Amino acid sequence: MTKNAELLSQIEAKMKENRIPGAGIAVFIDGQLEWADGLGVMEAGTNEKIRVDTPFHACSMSKMVTAIGVLRLVQEGVLDLDEDVNHYLISWRVPEHSYNQKVTLRNLLAHHAGFVDPKGSFDCYQSGDSLPTRMKLLTGLTRYNPVPLQVSYEPDSQFSYSDAGYCLIEQIMEDVTGNTFPAVMDQLVLAPLGFTHSFFWECASRNGGEVPATASKMAGHDPTGTVVTGKRAYYPYMASSGYWTTPTEMAKLTLQLTASYKNDPNALLHSDLGKSMLTGHENNKYVGLGVFLQPDQYQPYLVSKGWGIGFQCMMIAFPRMQSGVVVMTNSDPGKPQEESFVGEVIRMLSHQYHLPNS
Repeated sequence: MTKNAELLSQIEAKMKENRIPGAGIAVFIDGQLEWADGLGVMEAGTNEKIRVDTPFHACSMSKMVTAIGVLRLVQEGVLDLDEDVNHYLISWRVPEHSYNQKVTLRNLLAHHAGFVDPKGSFDCYQSGDSLPTRMKLLTGLTRYNPVPLQVSYEPDSQFSYSDAGYCLIEQIMEDVTGNTFPAVMDQLVLAPLGFTHSFFWECASRNGGEVPATASKMAGHDPTGTVVTGKRAYYPYMASSGYWTTPTEMAKLTLQLTASYKNDPNALLHSDLGKSMLTGHENNKYVGLGVFLQPDQYQPYLVSKGWGIGFQCMMIAFPRMQSGVVVMTNSDPGKPQEESFVGEVIRMLSHQYHLPNS
């Protein structure tokens, strides 16, 4: 089944109705990319069309990509998901605590490590601030994370969504490899898959603080369709929020994960690691490693979401079917994906392709 012109016309009408300047869509069915397209413009008031290879800010979808990078290091024998992370840390150490369980990569990836992010923390970078280093983030010396990272409850006992935990993962990956996080992720994930339009934006060293040329004309927009201040937000926490990608490359990455789940020996991850990523953590069946899981009357499926200043996106995938949908927009609608244009388009496409959640 190819692109449905009538359906695309309906989607474009909804974009206009919701004041969304641009969107990217990819559909993958039975282990193959079915189709992908770019709709609208990169910046409201311009004629710069969004193409199929235009990157969007993936925001917290970064966590899924980071998890795959961690599992690649596990696969290479560099890391162990269940080892105390202080075994790997050189530049900083998790403070001593009185709880029985240790902080591990497994519970960090699943937001069960005992860290609680302070209210209002991990905002986007504000011009005029000094760029916060990861060491200052971990030690609580900036407004971006105003308290030192410390274990606040028994690890593995409960869920607490934590960008701080992913800062720690980023530090671990750099400490064990001796390389920068973007370079490590390129070596482990992006280059092996041949991705040419995806990157982790490192403001301090990349193109004078600007995004690469492939995304330099892309602007984020608020709910009224107005370009956000500075055109796009920068989050100085790459493992949790720094990834830019196209719907096509996000779909191809997800297909690697579903191939692993289906025991494909050529997948980027060995099947046991792919399945561990898609297994509920401890007693929480809704949280995998870097992704969220949803039960369904037919089969479980995985979800990855991103939502930041000027951008919103979402991916759903059914591992057994190796099928799913990616929708990315250069708009912050001011409401969650399930209630916004993104969720509506995913439901439309799920119905079109007879996916279980339609």
